[in-house]
Amino acid sequence: MMGFGRVGPLVSVVLAVMLVASGCAERPKEAPAIRTILPMEAVDPTITAEQALAAISDTAPAEDDGIHTVLALSAGGADGAYGAGVLTGWTRSGTRPKFDVVTGVSTGALMAVLAFLGPEYDGELERFYTTTSNEKIFRKKGLGGLFGDSLLDNGPLQGQIEAFITDDILKKIAIEHDKGRRLYIATTNLDAGELVIWDMGDIANGGRTDSRQHFQKVLRASAAVPAYFSPVYIKPQRGIQLRQAHVDGGVKAPILVSGFMFPQNKMPKELFMVVNGNTMRHNASAPVKGTVMDIAKKTIVELMRELQDDTIYRDFVIARNVGATFRLTAIPDSIPMAQDSLNFDNERMRRLYQAGVVEGLKGPQGWLSEPPGVSRYERLVAAK
Repeated sequence: MMGFGRVGPLVSVVLAVMLVASGCAERPKEAPAIRTILPMEAVDPTITAEQALAAISDTAPAEDDGIHTVLALSAGGADGAYGAGVLTGWTRSGTRPKFDVVTGVSTGALMAVLAFLGPEYDGELERFYTTTSNEKIFRKKGLGGLFGDSLLDNGPLQGQIEAFITDDILKKIAIEHDKGRRLYIATTNLDAGELVIWDMGDIANGGRTDSRQHFQKVLRASAAVPAYFSPVYIKPQRGIQLRQAHVDGGVKAPILVSGFMFPQNKMPKELFMVVNGNTMRHNASAPVKGTVMDIAKKTIVELMRELQDDTIYRDFVIARNVGATFRLTAIPDSIPMAQDSLNFDNERMRRLYQAGVVEGLKGPQGWLSEPPGVSRYERLVAAK
């Protein structure tokens, strides 16, 4: 799946705005009253610590090891090959836990489903992130895309999602959900401009006329890069026909972590963060050309890099506040930043996958214990 990150062609949006004088694609019916309604399977972002007990049980499942583990997988498009390698290497190390909570945004959303299901799906991760080509993700619309709701048609990606998310997969997710484990996927409700955190196990348990189709739509929405892929129009509640426009969760949060994902008791807690991108301070691999398109492209890239850095630091603060250890791994600085995260270049993806395997084999003890580049003024003081 895709990722709202270093998307080289984003500059085309600027060009589209300049070229399109009129005309727009039709969308399903909506109404002001439903724009901000929280979808029935979504978690209330204002949930309190007491209410969180209903979302994350303080009673550990029978097979639990006594440590509450949260795995957060970031956006990043084709760079998701790194996270796929990390998970595979972690499995091979023999230290990968059965995560209590798995979260994913954009490319991390599909990865999260596979990570939640367990190591037996590592082969699917390797296959997707080392052999997928652009043609298996999207088709170009040409000039016609400038007058519609997207420049690209992600029908091929939709087909892959529909082929994988079967009734059997939903049943497996529902079984784990009933044990107390949680799978959360983020989208952005573009109508309201807010992040939506979907409880995918709740969806898998039924409640919709077609739960499988709804599950598939949320996954597709999480990876719908605005302007490049069409929004996914989702009914927030059962029994109504009006829809909200949902797009890539990375618009609001490239990594998904929230306090309610951790129990309030004193049990040990761990947050593992896999960033499918670079975290290097500088991005000076090429000079900015003196054109509107290149200036716009670099500006958007830097805005997204700043959002990623801010999100990582915020999630680090959450981990400290709930008493969880923090471990982060990201693409090594030795591998140059992707110029276009929508370019599924198999050679680069295989290199990223192998780099991830190496990190996974180290295990989290070899990862960062705080965000990279934190100054002494930003460093949190341990609570006494």
